[in-house]
Amino acid sequence: MLPWRRKLFSLGIGLKDMSVVDAHSQRLITALPLAEYLPGAATPATADWAPSIDAVLAQTNMPSGGDMVLTISDAWVRYFMLDIPEGVGNMAELHALAAGRFESLFGSSPEGWKLEADWKASGQVLVCALPNRLVDVAATLSAAGAWKIRTIQPYALRLQSIFHSQIPNDGWLCCFARRSVVAMLVVAGEIVHVRRFPSVAPLTAVGMGGLLAAEAMRIGAATPEVLCALGIVPKLPDDGQVGGMRLVVARGSKVVQVKQGRMSESMCLARQGAFA
Repeated sequence: MLPWRRKLFSLGIGLKDMSVVDAHSQRLITALPLAEYLPGAATPATADWAPSIDAVLAQTNMPSGGDMVLTISDAWVRYFMLDIPEGVGNMAELHALAAGRFESLFGSSPEGWKLEADWKASGQVLVCALPNRLVDVAATLSAAGAWKIRTIQPYALRLQSIFHSQIPNDGWLCCFARRSVVAMLVVAGEIVHVRRFPSVAPLTAVGMGGLLAAEAMRIGAATPEVLCALGIVPKLPDDGQVGGMRLVVARGSKVVQVKQGRMSESMCLARQGAFA
């Protein structure tokens, strides 16, 4: 490594733990349980994220810091679609619409959440809500100088960004985590629906087919022909079909291979983020 080039690390924040890996070698640098360092973890919008991130970075034994990619479990995130009517004139109006939609869907104020989207003047957009205090900690780290946060993204959007060239223009896009999946319905290359399905037991391909069929019926959509599976993909049937849909699974060197029970959620997030 050239002496003036900063080393790149990847931090994964799971539901129960945090891991830092060397982005080049994917070697685990350190890991810590999250509950012991995250006051108020039950309410992500008001939780104090600073002690947890300070603690895991201190465990890296890298006083000079480095560049960091941060990938967050979808459990800490809220996703929703926003319909933007004609005539919206500025960003303040867009944010007001998004705030109202957040409150109607989740039953609480969006205060404490940072609402992000690829905003546009009309049509539909996918909105991602991140805990404001978590985003602020990342900005504070960068301002302090030792650690520079290159990107901060939730897991599903990280997967979508890394494998975008392999995602079909039409179908279900399912981003699998250890105990959840974020399902996005894609039509003509645009996301038109999103829902996160948490699960106590490990997800199965057959179970996922049933969930998606029920969700398509609930929203009045036809079952698409393709299901694209990314992330910690469950065991798939040999015939390459789930619920009558053809399976498309990400390929290539950027796929993180995970054996069931062999890797923590945060380690998986950190290793996947290393490819950002």
